[in-house]
Amino acid sequence: MEYRLILRITLALFAFVLIHFSLAFAQEKSDIRIHFENDSIAVEKGSTFTNFLVVENKSSERITIQNIIPQETYPGLLFYPKNNFTVDAGQSKNFPVKLIANVDFMKLRSNEIKFQVSYTTPTATRTETASFFVKKEENKNIAIYTAAYENFINPSAPDSSILLTVENQGYSKRTVKIDLQSIPDGLEMIPRQQTVSLEGLEKQTVEIKIAVRRQNTLFPEFSINASVTDLLTHEIVGSNTLHLVILSNNRQIARGNEAVSGNNFAEMSYTGNNTGFNYLQLRGNTAFRVSESLTSRFNLGADYYVEDSRYNLYDTWLELERKNTALRVGNVNSTDYDYPLFGRGGKLSTKFGKNNQIEVLALENNYNLYGNYFQQTEGSKMVGAKYGFGNAKSFNGKVSYIFDHDPRFNIDTQVANAVTSFSVNDKHTIRTEVGLSHEKGLSNKDENTGASMGASYEGKIGKWDIQSVNSFATKSYAGIKRGSFFTNQRIGRQFSAFQRAFIQYQNSQINPEFLSFQSAPIEPGNASNLRYYFNSTEALGSGYQFSVKHWNFLLSPKVEKQKTANFYMSRELFSYRLEANISTTMGAHGLNWTAEYSYSKDNTKTDWFNSLKTTLSYRYKSFSLNGTAQWNATNVFDLTAYDNADRNFANYNVYASYNFQMLNNNLIGSFSAGTSYSKLYKNLNSNITGNLEYKISPSLSTTGYFNFSGYKSTAAYASSGSYYQFRVGIKKYFTAATAFGNHKVTLQLFEDKNFNGLLEADEQILTNEIVKLDNFVALTDKNGKVVFQNVPEGIYTLKVNESAGARLMMDPVITVNKNINRKVGLVKNIRVIGRLAEIKQAYDDLETDVTGIVVYARSEDGTIYTAVVNQRNEFEFFLKDGKYDLYIENDKYSYMQPTQTIQVTKEGYSETVVFEYKKKDTTIKVKKF
Repeated sequence: MEYRLILRITLALFAFVLIHFSLAFAQEKSDIRIHFENDSIAVEKGSTFTNFLVVENKSSERITIQNIIPQETYPGLLFYPKNNFTVDAGQSKNFPVKLIANVDFMKLRSNEIKFQVSYTTPTATRTETASFFVKKEENKNIAIYTAAYENFINPSAPDSSILLTVENQGYSKRTVKIDLQSIPDGLEMIPRQQTVSLEGLEKQTVEIKIAVRRQNTLFPEFSINASVTDLLTHEIVGSNTLHLVILSNNRQIARGNEAVSGNNFAEMSYTGNNTGFNYLQLRGNTAFRVSESLTSRFNLGADYYVEDSRYNLYDTWLELERKNTALRVGNVNSTDYDYPLFGRGGKLSTKFGKNNQIEVLALENNYNLYGNYFQQTEGSKMVGAKYGFGNAKSFNGKVSYIFDHDPRFNIDTQVANAVTSFSVNDKHTIRTEVGLSHEKGLSNKDENTGASMGASYEGKIGKWDIQSVNSFATKSYAGIKRGSFFTNQRIGRQFSAFQRAFIQYQNSQINPEFLSFQSAPIEPGNASNLRYYFNSTEALGSGYQFSVKHWNFLLSPKVEKQKTANFYMSRELFSYRLEANISTTMGAHGLNWTAEYSYSKDNTKTDWFNSLKTTLSYRYKSFSLNGTAQWNATNVFDLTAYDNADRNFANYNVYASYNFQMLNNNLIGSFSAGTSYSKLYKNLNSNITGNLEYKISPSLSTTGYFNFSGYKSTAAYASSGSYYQFRVGIKKYFTAATAFGNHKVTLQLFEDKNFNGLLEADEQILTNEIVKLDNFVALTDKNGKVVFQNVPEGIYTLKVNESAGARLMMDPVITVNKNINRKVGLVKNIRVIGRLAEIKQAYDDLETDVTGIVVYARSEDGTIYTAVVNQRNEFEFFLKDGKYDLYIENDKYSYMQPTQTIQVTKEGYSETVVFEYKKKDTTIKVKKF
C-alpha cells in the first residue's frame, strides 16, 4: 500500500512539473520570435540581395544565438552570421544574410530559403526555422529555332532532316510538348509531336525527318509552324516559324508585294490628323472563281476626304487568270525592264513550254486610277513587252523593250535590255547583261543614244571564294543605270569553320547626261537648261573574320575616296578607315556592335581630322533597341554643312521597336519609338508609332494605328512643331478561293443510325470532329461541315474519328478531279471489352504482369484488329457487327481457352471476354503434418 501511495505522489509531481515546463516553454516561445525581415524578395540573375534575420527577445531573460545554419548548401550564399550572439531581454537584433543570384541559385528547385537557428536560455536550448521566398525574374519561354534562317531540303535525297534547337530560357526544369505543322500542308515530318524534358537553361537538339508530298511540287517554299506547350500548365510557352525551301528545278514564284498588304480581306477605317485632312479609307483584296476554268483577284484602295467631299481611287486592279494566262487591268506595275514601270492600264502575260513566258503591257504613268482630290495631270504613255526563256537549273534569261512618250517633258524614249545567266557547274555562275536606248526631244530636236553592259562571275575554287560584279552604262543611256559605272572584286579564303579573310576593291560612279528641257530652246553657254551631277566612291579594303563560341568578330581596314560635284561645287573626302564588328546570339538575345573610325582629309582644307560612327543593336525576342552615334563628318555629303559648324560635332539617334501577340494571338501589334539629335544640322526629332489588330471573331477584327512626330530646331531663330495621325477601322477576312487547276472538297458528317447512307431528320450532325484528307486536316463546324480549298487533282484517303472507333459508310478513297460536295455517314463501332484473369494454386502469392500482351480479333473476311492489355489487365476493341475470333499468341503463360468466338450485333456486345491463364512450370508443394 505504501508503495502504491509513493508511486501516485511521484506521478502527480511529475505531471505538475511537466505542465509547468510546457507552459513556460509556450510562454517563452511566444516571447522569442525569429523571422526574416522580408517574407519574399524579387531577384534577377547576376544581382546580389540581402535579407535580414530578425531575432526579437520579448522575454525577461537574455538569450544566446549559438548557430545559424542554412537548411542546405545554397549556391550563391555569400554571407551569413557564424559567430555566437547575445540578445538582451526586451531587445531585438538584425543579422544580414547576403546572396548572389548566380545561375546555380536561379536553378534551385525550391524558391524557399530556410535557415535553422539554435539559441539557449538559462533553462533550455531551442531550435527554430526561419525562411523567406525568392521571386525569380526569369524568362519562362522556350525558344525553338534552327541554326540557319532558311533550311534547304533535296527531295531526291533518300533521307532528309533538319535539326531543331530547343532551349529552356528559364531556370526551372520543364517538360514540354513540341508540335509541328506544315504551312502549306505537304510536308511529312517524323515525329510531328514529341516530348522533351529540359533542365534550367538547357539546350537540346531534336532531329526531324522530312519528306515531301509529290502533290505539292508547285509549292517548293514551306514553313514549319513549331509550337511548344508546357505539360504542367498546358500553356503555349514558345513558338516559331521555321523557313524551309525544297530544292526544285521548277519553282512557282510568289506574287510580288502589293501596296495593300494581306489577302482576302476588306477594311474600312477613319484617319484623322492635326492638319485637318481627315479621310475615310477603304482597302481590300479578294480572290474568287468566276467559272470552273477562270479565277479572279480584285484589289481596292480608296480614300474619301470628308471635309472637301473629294475622293481618290488608287492601287485598284482586277486580275483574271485562266490556265497559264493572266490579265490585269487598273493599276499595274512590272519589273525586269531596266526602266521604272507603274501606272494605270493593262498587262497580259502567258506561259508556254516549261519555262517560257511572254508579257505585254500598256499604261499611263499616273499613280491614281481615278479621283478628284488631286489634279489629274497627263502622264507618260508606255507600251512594252518582255520574253523570258531558258530553264531554272543551268541557263535562263529575258529580253525586254519599252517605249515611253512623255508629254510633260515632250520626250520619246526607247529602252531594250537583255539578261542571261548560266551555270558552268554547281560552283561557277556567270551573268551577262546588255542594253540599248534612244531619247529624242520633240521640241528642241536633240537626241541621245546610249548603251549598257555588264558581266558578273561568282565561283568557288577549293577554299577560295571569288566574286566579280561589273556594269557600265553610258551617260546618255536612258535605263535605270544611266551614266553609272560599278565594279566590285572580292577574293576570300576559308581557313577553318571559324576563320576567314578577304580582300576587296570597289569603285562606283554616277555621272548621267540628260536631254535639254524642251520647254526652252537651247542657247550656247546657258547651262540653266541642262542638268549635271557626279557622285563616286572608290575603296580598297581587307578583312578578317573569326568566331569564338557564340561570338563573331570582324576587323576590316580600308582606304576610301569619295567625290560629289554639280554645276556649283565640287567636294572630295579621302579617308583611312578601320571597321570593327562584334555580334552574338544567345537564345532569344542578340547583340550587334559596329564601329568605324576614320582619319580623313577634306580637299578644300589642309589639315586632317578624326571621325567615328558607331551603332549598337540589341534584340530580345520581338523587342529590339538600336542606337547610333556619329562624331564629325564620315561622308562627303556632310562636308557642305560641316563648313558652317564647329570643327567637332555630334549626331545621335536611339530607336526601339516591339512586336507582340497576346490573348491567344487575338491581339497583335507593334510599337516603335525613336529620337535623333543632330548638332550638324541643328535639329531634334522624335517619333512614336503603333499598330494594333484585335480579333473579334475568326473573320472579323478591329484595327488601329497612331503616329506622333515632333521637330525642334536648335539653330538661331529656332522653330518647332508636331504632327499626329491616328486611324481606327474594322477589318473583315474572307475565305480563300480555290486556285485554277485545283478543286474544292466539301464534306458534311452525320451519324448514320439506320445504315442507309442518307442524312435524315432524326440523325445527328457531327460537330467538332477531326477530318483528314490524306494529311490535310480540318475540323467540322456547327453544321458538321468541312471545306478543303485548293485540293490538287489526285487520289486521297478520307479518315474520320479513328480514335473513337467510328467507321465510314462509304469508300474512304476519293478521286478529286472536280469540285465535290458530299454527305458522309458514320456508324459508331461497337465497344467490346475484356480482361485477363489468373488462376492461382493454393499458397501461390507470386504476382504476374500481363501488361502489354496483344489480343487479336479476326473478322470473317480475314481482317485482324489488335488491342493491348493495360495495367489493369483490361483490353478493348471497337468493332463493327459480325463474328470474330479473339485470340492470344503469347507463350509466357498457359491459357485455358486461347481462342474465343463472339458475335457482335448492332445492338452492342454487353458481355466481358475473359481469358484465364496460369503460370507455366510452377507447382506449389504443400507438406502436411
